[in-house]
Amino acid sequence: MSFPVPVPRYVDKAFVDISLRRTRIGVELHDYAKFIGKVRAKAPWAELWIVFPDAYCDAAETWRKYEKFKKLASLVSPPKKYIYVAQEFWRVADVPEDVDVVALPARRQCDVDCSKKHDVCAARIIAYIRNYMRDRWIHLLGPSLRVLRATHHLADSFDTASYRRAVDKELKQMMGGRWQATKDVMEVFLFRWLEKAGLLEKRLNV
Repeated sequence: MSFPVPVPRYVDKAFVDISLRRTRIGVELHDYAKFIGKVRAKAPWAELWIVFPDAYCDAAETWRKYEKFKKLASLVSPPKKYIYVAQEFWRVADVPEDVDVVALPARRQCDVDCSKKHDVCAARIIAYIRNYMRDRWIHLLGPSLRVLRATHHLADSFDTASYRRAVDKELKQMMGGRWQATKDVMEVFLFRWLEKAGLLEKRLNV
């Protein structure tokens, strides 16, 4: 919601989210629903993956928001999928039955920074999926490199937040000392990140 509706002309799936910036500012559920309606109008053929509003590190409030927003999301025409961000999932296992995708925070989990304590975050994710979520699509939210390396065999997808930053000195030097990727080198960053995560064979420099 931080930008104009960014739907390319030819797209078969669209991941619709509020964004961290707008979440911090505060977003009314009806405003978010209107934004989703604009995405649908721009891509009536696309499958919308709708991320439901959540409450950081508050499982009970996240569930309440899901039930409240579901009435608005039901007005969006299909095809669509509902994405539920599971908060405190290592303590609270339940998620609504009609959720299509369960998103698990893999960058920060309440008081744990996953880039510093990747073993804790990965252990939580692995135990949760194996014990409760074998029949659900699992999406990792901004996984740190080591967390993805340890959990990718159980997850179905992850978002782009992680590989937008350089994972080694070579990429940082390529960016003139900056860590953040620009659009023209995004693919290079992605493949280097996947290599580091053990998901691809080593690739020649592009």
